[in-house]
Amino acid sequence: MDLRPTTHPIRGFLWVAGGWASLALAVTGAILPVLPCTPFVILASFCFYRGSPRMHAWLHRSAWFGPTLDDWQHYRGVRRSMKYRALFMVTVVVSCTLVYSNLTWWMQYVVLAGVAVGLYVILTSRTLPDDTPRAPRSA
Repeated sequence: MDLRPTTHPIRGFLWVAGGWASLALAVTGAILPVLPCTPFVILASFCFYRGSPRMHAWLHRSAWFGPTLDDWQHYRGVRRSMKYRALFMVTVVVSCTLVYSNLTWWMQYVVLAGVAVGLYVILTSRTLPDDTPRAPRSA
């Protein structure tokens, strides 16, 4: 599989569209803990790399996503504090949702299944100690 940036205009557009869709899911995941944020940011970075080096550089320079992407690119992992924060937020928000909402029993299981997938992604990603040196800026 060729992993270099594409020069074909239609493929480039599709890669950039996929990057924006992934970034939208990442932002949604930052707000709703049912959806993991970090995997979608990494996917957006890959899509932007294939479709637009300029968008890829912009994403890596961003204050919100850049440090996480740099850690992933350099160390292939997520910092412990970020992982604990994600686990805490998912647990609190989903617990409150299940306790205070009027979801039917089957919809509660659907929510729990989605949360289980998100927790699996969080728990199986490599954990970096918080004192790991910051990764060099990639873009």
